[in-house]
Amino acid sequence: MRCFDRSQGPWRQSVVCLFCWVSVQAVQAEEAWLQRSQAILQALEGQARPDWLNGQAEQLDVRRQVQQVLEASQAIQTGALSTGSTTLARGLLTTPSNKPLTLLFVSFSLGESALKGIFEEASGRDNVVLVFRGPKPRQKLPALMADLKRLLKGIEPLPNIVIDPTRFQRWSVLSVPDIVVEQEGKSRLHVRGVTSLSWLDEQLKAGKQGDLGTMGDVAEIAEIDLLDDLKRRMAAIDWKQKQQQAIARFWAQQKFEDLPTAQEDHDRTVDLTITAPRDLAAPNGQLIIRAGQTVNPLDKMPFGLCLKVFDATVPAQVELIRHQSCQDKQARVMHLSTQLPRQDGWDSLKHLETALQAPVYLLTPDVRSRFQLQHVPSVVEQSGKRLLVHERKLPASTGERS
Repeated sequence: MRCFDRSQGPWRQSVVCLFCWVSVQAVQAEEAWLQRSQAILQALEGQARPDWLNGQAEQLDVRRQVQQVLEASQAIQTGALSTGSTTLARGLLTTPSNKPLTLLFVSFSLGESALKGIFEEASGRDNVVLVFRGPKPRQKLPALMADLKRLLKGIEPLPNIVIDPTRFQRWSVLSVPDIVVEQEGKSRLHVRGVTSLSWLDEQLKAGKQGDLGTMGDVAEIAEIDLLDDLKRRMAAIDWKQKQQQAIARFWAQQKFEDLPTAQEDHDRTVDLTITAPRDLAAPNGQLIIRAGQTVNPLDKMPFGLCLKVFDATVPAQVELIRHQSCQDKQARVMHLSTQLPRQDGWDSLKHLETALQAPVYLLTPDVRSRFQLQHVPSVVEQSGKRLLVHERKLPASTGERS
């Protein structure tokens, strides 16, 4: 929920931070205060809505899947193969940008015998990287790893193998085998239908450059394009439905600080005086209170707030609070509701704020505890060096919840 308004300026924020601190029970350490203050500042009104409300959770999940796939090759070289060989794609990581890097695009459509021959020839060549586009249709990544592990058995050192659909797209690779000699981000040589690295070496020594065309048989790529697959999945997501589901989950899981209805008018005082268990410093290091020092925050600055606490599901309480006045006309009024309807929480909150012409916040356990709130509706405001809690009885024949 929203919290204190940033537009109130540094002095008002100082008041907020101070009273966040005093809301902690008397002998709590300063860490709890700092955590609560930070949480409040992060919840300032005007902040963007959370990711889960904007449907970003699904987008982030897809991005994580992309990242996992692009990093999955490391498992091929390490845990999945259980070898002590060097890290995967070390050519990609250590080859200087001005040195040529041979990308040999391959697929299981070439056949396991051909793949094994390619793996053996690429073994020990740091400037050669074998690139797969992804797993086969309906194949899980661990199954792909198992297939590679089986074909790589007995080959030492392991060749550099990566799963990188982005390189397939970058060099417009639509069939395999396909070789691109990459240098300084550009294609120095491009040839299709060839897997022989010794043949390629001869062409490079002879100074061949550019697109050499198709020099042998090519096959379709058996594996899926992970990026296209993830894009399709993203496009198929009903973001509006996800948003509605997230909103419903929020209110279904929300914990309310329910308070009983006041049966009579009653006024109580709350003493904010505390004794610090040890030195308490502000985030900037400035000492606020020394250990053992007894202090009443109201001695330092006025409360400056008038808290109106009520149950928003009871129309009579809303109406009573709406007309309840504060003694200090200069105090900033803050409306705190103990609960809202779970079925239409956001709509109810919107209608409530319209009726009260003010923001409404949910009552937190700390505020309930520190101000010793026992019944609703109540009004909390300063009276001298203490806070005064006014509990108000509802008029007769009212109190039904909406």
